Amino acid sequence: MAEALQVSIAELLTGDVVKNENISGNMKKMSFYVCPICANVIQSVGEGAFCCCGITLPRLEEEEKDDIHMPQVEVMDGEFHVFLEHEMTKEHYISFFAYVTSNYAQFVKLYPEQNAECRFTRRGHGAVYAYCNRHGLYKVLV
Repeated sequence: MAEALQVSIAELLTGDVVKNENISGNMKKMSFYVCPICANVIQSVGEGAFCCCGITLPRLEEEEKDDIHMPQVEVMDGEFHVFLEHEMTKEHYISFFAYVTSNYAQFVKLYPEQNAECRFTRRGHGAVYAYCNRHGLYKVLV
């Protein structure tokens, strides 16, 4: 029925139709969504309604800055070296880093028991994001 009506199953079940007014997204306004069940990560340039594992995902909101979760960025050989001194256990870890400019995005998925670091090709001014599976999304301007 959802296919015939050209709506998502979530829209069909809730009765709320999502109309996307944003026909051309801006990369700097990128949003992130993370499934609390399977840890799937979704990136979106425009507004949207995203579901995973049967639940509607809320958009991640940027957390207040703190010393433990703010990504450190150094310029090395024309690249950004991004790192964090953060535990990387199966229960508590940095799940991803992302580097976003006005027209470009790079994403690195991290896993428990590896170092919380990566390198991004430098593409100008933008933002570096770090997502902690327990405490949320953090951003630093570069």
